[in-house]
Amino acid sequence: MLRLTRRLSRFSYQALTSRKSFSTSSPERMKIIEQEFDRVDINKDGVISREEFFKAYGQTGVSSLVKEIIDASGWPTCSVNDGAKEVAKTMREQKTGWLVVTGQSEDLQGIITEKDIVQKALCMESGDITAVLASEIMTPKDNLITVSISDSVWDLTRIFIEKNIRAAPVLDADDKLVGFVSVQDAVAQLVTDHSSELISLNAYINGSY
Repeated sequence: MLRLTRRLSRFSYQALTSRKSFSTSSPERMKIIEQEFDRVDINKDGVISREEFFKAYGQTGVSSLVKEIIDASGWPTCSVNDGAKEVAKTMREQKTGWLVVTGQSEDLQGIITEKDIVQKALCMESGDITAVLASEIMTPKDNLITVSISDSVWDLTRIFIEKNIRAAPVLDADDKLVGFVSVQDAVAQLVTDHSSELISLNAYINGSY
C-alpha cells in the first residue's frame, strides 16, 4: 500500500512501486518511473512532499479518468434503521472502521464510522446506543466529499490533498454509488500517466514508436 503520512503530505518511491499496477512493469518502464519520481523529488530526500507534487503536476493535464481506477468490488453496508450497537457489531464482523449507510432501495444515504459511534452515539443523553439509529449519527450523503466517474485523476488527487482525505465515494451520472477511490491509487496513476508519456516520447525519438 502506498504509504502516506497522516496529513497526506509525502509518499516514498518504494511505497509507490509496491502498488499492484506496477507488479508487471518491464525494467525499462520501471527505470522511466524511477526517473519521473526523481524529477518530482526536488529535495532528493526519497519522498515527494505536497509542495513538490503540486509543482510537478499542478499545471499539467492527465489522460486518466476516475472511472479507470475505482474499486467496484463491493463495500460493507448497514441500513439507516440499524441501531448503533448493531452497526458496531457489523463493523467488527466485517473488520472495518466504516460502513456505507443505505436506504430501502439500497442507494447511498451516508457513511458511518467508528468515530461517529464513539463521539456521537455514546455521548447521547440517554446513554443507550441501542436506541440510536445509524441515520442519526452518520455523515449524510449531501455532506460527503464525492467524486464523479468522469472527473480526471488530477482533479481527484487535488481534492484528496486539499481536503486531507484518504478515499472518496464515486457517483455515476445518475448520482448512484459505483465504487470508491483512494489517494494511493490516484497518485500512483498520475505518476504512471507521466512516465507513460516519457516512454512514448523516448520510443518516438528512437524511431520505435
